[in-house]
Amino acid sequence: MVQRQTAGKNPVGVIMTSLFLIAVCFCLYTYLVFPMVLHWRASGSRSVAENRSSVDEGMRGHEAVDSVSIVIAAHNEARNLPAKIASLDALDYPAELLECVFVSDGSSDETVALLKQACADRPGWHFHHYEEAAGKPTALNLGVAQASGDIIVFMDARQRVAPPAIRALVSRLAEPGVGAVSGELVLRGDLGDEARNVGLYWRYEKWIRDNESRLFSTTGATGALYAIRRADYSPLPADTLLDDFDTPVRLLGQGMRTVLESGAQIFDQAEGDSAQEFRRKVRTLAGNFQSFARYPWLFDPRRNPVWWQFLSHKVCRLLVPYALLLALLASVFGDTPFLHIMLVCQLCFYGLGLLGFFGMTNKLTNVIKIFLQLNAAAVVGAWQSLSGRRAVRWKTS
Repeated sequence: MVQRQTAGKNPVGVIMTSLFLIAVCFCLYTYLVFPMVLHWRASGSRSVAENRSSVDEGMRGHEAVDSVSIVIAAHNEARNLPAKIASLDALDYPAELLECVFVSDGSSDETVALLKQACADRPGWHFHHYEEAAGKPTALNLGVAQASGDIIVFMDARQRVAPPAIRALVSRLAEPGVGAVSGELVLRGDLGDEARNVGLYWRYEKWIRDNESRLFSTTGATGALYAIRRADYSPLPADTLLDDFDTPVRLLGQGMRTVLESGAQIFDQAEGDSAQEFRRKVRTLAGNFQSFARYPWLFDPRRNPVWWQFLSHKVCRLLVPYALLLALLASVFGDTPFLHIMLVCQLCFYGLGLLGFFGMTNKLTNVIKIFLQLNAAAVVGAWQSLSGRRAVRWKTS
């Protein structure tokens, strides 16, 4: 009662308290309320178990008849190619229906020699190389143009793919209304705290994508492994930052779903370099801004069938850092006991995050560090997008 009376005599305190509560509620909605409501809504849709059962039944009772072209763009991937090639050799799909098309985008290491040897030894494998790197979108466009399969499966050169992956993708793509099928990226986190942090965040992200898929459609795919029909592919602009968002969004605009298929797995090591992981997040978030500008219909609920998920998952996350700043400023300038307490709580929160950055890690500091790192990347990504400094660059591996 005393606090309410004090706030009533202090209009600035009332305004700042209101702004603080709005900002905090926005953050809680984005990271907690939205995922829980999404899960609740998805639980009323077809369950994951039913999806998995139908795919397994289709794989058992349906002989593979679709020709598949695996398209892989590579830039200086000599270190990763031997393991990748071995995993492709182990794929459980008829060899006569499967081709692999590699495109070397200006590689200057042993990538070309490895691909030349691999393709010489295997019927249905082809590679193309050009000297000056033009970026992944250009390489993918060339790869699809050279492919002959009815279905295109995009993979990265870095990760090992599970043997049943192609069958699982093809079976799911046969479902009515499905335009793209995303595989499941499984990350190992055994290279230290940063890798474990990345793995923790990715599990949270996959859980959201799985629920979006069950409800109707995700708004993107896992770039390391996804499949579409060749007839549905549209060439990517050369400056595209997120092919795994751009292509599914185009299909969504035609009313087709993108679904997550857990039976199609691809395996990678979580990034153990904090600076490298931050650059990857910045590039991804800058790519979101690029896609928003290219596809403004995403913001129209009459045209976007996943409008609520899109705003809550993609857009709200990009606004959270500014909500955090608003909450902090409201606590600083709002002269009320409640805001004084909230300011101390926020300073403790950020202090714990800093401990995580300085290597004093536990579960709490790790979670806060991930949260702060993601929001810092959103700010840098927005700045790069607005300043025109974004570029199609290959990740150094």
